Amino acid sequence: MVYSEETLTEQVDVLVMAAGTGTRMGAAERKQWLLLCGYPVFVYVLKRLLGFGVVSCILVVHPEDVERSREQLSLLGLSGCAVVAGGPNRQASVLRGLSACTRPLVAVHDAARPFLSATDFAAVLKAGAQHGAATLGHPVRDTLKRIDSAGNVCVNVDRGGVWAVQTPQVFARSLLVEAHRDAAQAGISATDDAALLERIGVPVHVVQGSKWNVKLTDPDDLEFMRQWEAIHCE
Repeated sequence: MVYSEETLTEQVDVLVMAAGTGTRMGAAERKQWLLLCGYPVFVYVLKRLLGFGVVSCILVVHPEDVERSREQLSLLGLSGCAVVAGGPNRQASVLRGLSACTRPLVAVHDAARPFLSATDFAAVLKAGAQHGAATLGHPVRDTLKRIDSAGNVCVNVDRGGVWAVQTPQVFARSLLVEAHRDAAQAGISATDDAALLERIGVPVHVVQGSKWNVKLTDPDDLEFMRQWEAIHCE
């Protein structure tokens, strides 16, 4: 299907994934509720996406957070964003979020990636519309080594052609639904949605994004977020 670039943001449902427990962060609160520029991280992400022209955001949260998430969004005038309870893992949470999607394109984005740029979002959205499956990513720069259980190097990994994958990942909704249903029936689990599309034979186009589109995972990432906040937030 051919889409007008000017109306692409009207053709996509963005699933903002905020259902994880964030145990590696080691915080008392789930990481998506940590504050950035005075807002919970997931709210900051939603406001950013809406500022890009997105008209449909669907927030997928931990089941325990459904009501307070709705209250938070209503308080901030974002009640138009749907809230869906996630499942026992990320893959199940995406599938539940898909049940609320109606537009021909679906973008899946981690709520823990608050530094997505408008340029990168537009680029991966365009690629997803053109190819049916696309993801942001960037080439790996560090030397890679595989380590054994004793902590010793057992092999050097050629980094040529190796990319670190980010979100958003953008898909034709019909293909994403097919990939998820097929994986569920086969008992297959994957770490990202692109892998499920690859599994059913759909090529995934990779768009080079900014290295600053980092995911908040551990305390070091939290420190980076606080430094970014000090520079960019009034």
